[in-house]
Amino acid sequence: MTITKQANKYLLCWASCVLGALALIAWLNWFINPFSIFDAPAVAGINANKPNYVAHLRLTHPYRIENLQPECTIFGTSRAGRGLAPDQPALAGLGCYNVAVPSVSMYEIRRYFQHVQAIKPQKLVILSLDLRVFHPEPDTSGAFSESRLAVTADGQNQFNLFSAKLPDLASSLLSVSGLQASLSTVRKQSWGKDTLAANGFWQPLTDDFDHIKTFRFYTRSYVQQFKEMQQNIDGFRKSLDDFRQLLRQAYAEGVEVKLIIHPAHAWYWQTLWLSDLWPRFEAMQQEIVNINAEEALRAGRQPNQIWDFSGSYGPALEAVPAQPSQLMHWFWEPAHYKKTLGYLVMDRAMGARLDDAEFADFGARLDSGGLPEYQAKLRRLQESYARNYPADAAAIQTIVNQAATEMDRTAAKVDP
Repeated sequence: MTITKQANKYLLCWASCVLGALALIAWLNWFINPFSIFDAPAVAGINANKPNYVAHLRLTHPYRIENLQPECTIFGTSRAGRGLAPDQPALAGLGCYNVAVPSVSMYEIRRYFQHVQAIKPQKLVILSLDLRVFHPEPDTSGAFSESRLAVTADGQNQFNLFSAKLPDLASSLLSVSGLQASLSTVRKQSWGKDTLAANGFWQPLTDDFDHIKTFRFYTRSYVQQFKEMQQNIDGFRKSLDDFRQLLRQAYAEGVEVKLIIHPAHAWYWQTLWLSDLWPRFEAMQQEIVNINAEEALRAGRQPNQIWDFSGSYGPALEAVPAQPSQLMHWFWEPAHYKKTLGYLVMDRAMGARLDDAEFADFGARLDSGGLPEYQAKLRRLQESYARNYPADAAAIQTIVNQAATEMDRTAAKVDP
């Protein structure tokens, strides 16, 4: 009897220690909140910055949307995440949340839009577009989980307590990966160059940036991306169908949608030009206009405004620094722009007065007609860029040639 009592006491003590340890781990993970899904306080130097936030956005956004219930949302790739700040003056008072996700597909954007609408019907949606969202890459990471979303792809409410919420909660609070993420968050508080703001914006923590290195690095990367896009015509067509379905739902439910085609630096447009993907870009513009007009007519509504900020003019011609210590005002690298340029984009799209008179003609309305003439103008601007900036054009051409040669060599090794 005595031995049994001692054993029971030992087991009780052991169980209490285990439960206490689990409770401590759960509290620590809740407080550090590395995945930004809990309503935990943000303490500077401890958990305010989320150094690995980009990798977790597909987990973060569905729960943030449920907690915040915004009535205005911004959708797009990392270009929207870094460039379109929800707290800028043109969006003041709307309480916007930025749902930007890196390398996001149009299908995924449509599913997030369905999720948002099911949680809180939107008054305004900013749908930012580029070639990337119309050329999806296969998701092999498993990070995007449709079971987290409030509705299925066909719009039916889904009960996701056991399929997603409880597993996500357990993983975030009690898993080894959750604890590792918390410890990494604390350790790297002063390491990162940006963090996730409460409104979803990818908030920079420093302007320290080597533009020379990143312009060349990303130009090489875009050559590879453009080649993959060139070969992905089926993905392009499928994404257009998802775009149509998103607009159809928005028109049917009376959601105002502002369609924005991102700006980029002239280096990006020249790389696109030299990669022979310009015709695909023009096809994207044409399809956006056509589908928007068709769905508006189908719903008996006025077409959404389409604002195009592409082309090598205005801010896109900002000089690339000659020294690593020099900073740029409008851009981080060829495709990603700063919120200073995002302010101009949103002011223009929202009908606000542009304070910068130098760029008063920045952007063009594609829903007002004259698309062929506008596209011809963009082609002329690209030809002028090559003539007027010969040093930059030559540097881009060299990078494009080198990247193409390396891709050919890699392909030859894979398929001799």
